[in-house]
Amino acid sequence: MPTSFQEKILPLVKENLLIIALFSGGLILLGIGVIQMTGQKQAKIRFESGTKVEGSPVAKIKVDVEGEVIKPGVYELSSDARVQDALISAGGLTSNANRKAINLAAKLADGQKIYVPAQGEAVMTSTTGIKGITGLVSINSGTQAELEELPGIGPVTAGKIIDNRPYGSVQELLERKIVGKTTFEKIKDLITL
Repeated sequence: MPTSFQEKILPLVKENLLIIALFSGGLILLGIGVIQMTGQKQAKIRFESGTKVEGSPVAKIKVDVEGEVIKPGVYELSSDARVQDALISAGGLTSNANRKAINLAAKLADGQKIYVPAQGEAVMTSTTGIKGITGLVSINSGTQAELEELPGIGPVTAGKIIDNRPYGSVQELLERKIVGKTTFEKIKDLITL
C-alpha cells in the first residue's frame, strides 16, 4: 500500500527538526534586519564654510603694529595669524615702507610688536622687523642663527626655544625649563616676544 505524502515527510521532519528550526530562525532575523535597514533614514551632515562650531572658540591675540603702515595701532587677530595678517589689519604699508625688512610669513604671538621701518632707515634684519627697532631677538619668531647669537645659547637650546613656541612672556623660557636661571639672566634684556 502506498504511503501518503504526510507519512513520508513526518519522519524526515522529526530527524531534521533542529536544522529546520535554525533555518527558520535565521530567515526571521534576516527579515527583521532588512526591515530595519530599509526603514532607517540616513543622517545628513552639512558643512558650511565660515561658520564657527559651538564650544570651540577661536583663540585671539593682540599685536601692536607701528611704523610705515596706513593705520598704526593694536589689532586683535586669530592665534594662528602671520605678520601679513597684521599688516592687512593696519591698512597695508605706506609707499615709504622698507618691504625687505619684514617677513610677511612670520607667525605672531600675543603682545608682539611689529615695526615696519622706512626706506633708508637703519635696520638690523629680523624675521618681523622687531630687532630693527629695539635690537632685541624675538623668541617667537627669531631664526635659529639669531637665537644662537645670544650669550649662552647654542644650537641645541636655540632648537628647544623654536620647538616650544609660541611664548606668552619671555619668563616662560625659565618656567618651561628651556633655559637655566644663569642663562636667562644673561639673555633676559636681549630678548622679546
